[in-house]
Amino acid sequence: MNNRSYLVGYYGMRNTGDDALMLATAWGANTFLGSSEFIVNSPRTVRLPGEQVLPATLAEVQGIRGENRLRQYANALRSNTVIFGGGSVLHSSQDIAIKRHLIKLSGNKQALALGVGVGPFKDNRAEKLCTKFLNECEFVGVRDQQSLDIAKAIAPAANVKLTFDLAPLLTLNKHYTAERNERVGIAICLCPNERLSGGMSDEVSRLNVLAEALTRIYIETGRKVTLIDFNGHDSELGDNKVHQELKWRLPEVLVKEHLYYNENPLQVLKRLAGFELVIGMRLHAAILAYLAETPVIPLNYHSKCAGWCEQIGISEDYIFDSRQFDPQHLVNEATSILSGNYKQPTLTTAKATELALNNWRFQNASEKNEDFGGYSAIQQVSKYFINSEQRNRSSRSAS
Repeated sequence: MNNRSYLVGYYGMRNTGDDALMLATAWGANTFLGSSEFIVNSPRTVRLPGEQVLPATLAEVQGIRGENRLRQYANALRSNTVIFGGGSVLHSSQDIAIKRHLIKLSGNKQALALGVGVGPFKDNRAEKLCTKFLNECEFVGVRDQQSLDIAKAIAPAANVKLTFDLAPLLTLNKHYTAERNERVGIAICLCPNERLSGGMSDEVSRLNVLAEALTRIYIETGRKVTLIDFNGHDSELGDNKVHQELKWRLPEVLVKEHLYYNENPLQVLKRLAGFELVIGMRLHAAILAYLAETPVIPLNYHSKCAGWCEQIGISEDYIFDSRQFDPQHLVNEATSILSGNYKQPTLTTAKATELALNNWRFQNASEKNEDFGGYSAIQQVSKYFINSEQRNRSSRSAS
């Protein structure tokens, strides 16, 4: 059987953030594990940049109850390694139980959980199952300190390390080329958070305040806005409707264009590099803007957003609570940034990429006893290929 990896995550769901995590996971599995084939748990066909097409393995509409769970089990049976790549938060007993089944069914009974979060747990059973899951994984890379603390408390013997979000690995993909074109305008990336929780009054209030701020910014600077959908669902889950609501509140001349969901995260990353400023609620809109070295003002709606801001050291002046903020404060910070006065995050993108590579260092440093510390991201990847070629030559000579 070929070296086949089963990539497990919230994939194929028309969400740019999860698309980015899937691509980063596939890149790492190919680069560091030598995976030549991928199975992806997706209800839609997935097209990786280049020519690789991964067929859907889940049903968009289940014919029978539990059909997709059975499909996942079949996928695991066909794989050598199961990789839970980014996005997952280990907190639900049902979800963790399924993940444990996938590990047991896979070819080598081992798994990797990379760039994941741990807890808080919904109940005691979830905590107990997570303890078993962590101990059953070959390696677990957690994306934040709180997750590490929880994991170490419940599974001290498990191979768990503090790593980083997987998204920075996109910049190492051979299909990505950083383009330094002239930056123009402001990108807006909202999400329909309240539409899912029933707090529409909060969304309406935010849209009114944001429209007021963007209008003032346009009057002062002449900068137009581009609306970017990171979630392409046609339902309330998608970003289109909330962006249409904002567009309706803005002067027609102010909106340059509305970009709909793009399934290629590398193209989204390149596009974000063309703006002077990104104002976003979506976590991975902020993350991709950061990777594109585009100034970003996050409108945080979840603790994961606040945690990421803390991780990279974004200035507190730029961090806004999406539920309530002063429009003039946003105007002041945005106009200052547009004037060239952006305070860079304390964590450089180069360092973030090295931290993201920690999700894969276990394969080369621990298993193969190779020290990758002190190398830049590019040097680490280059060193991997050099050492792999040396091992291949030795193998050919011995034979």
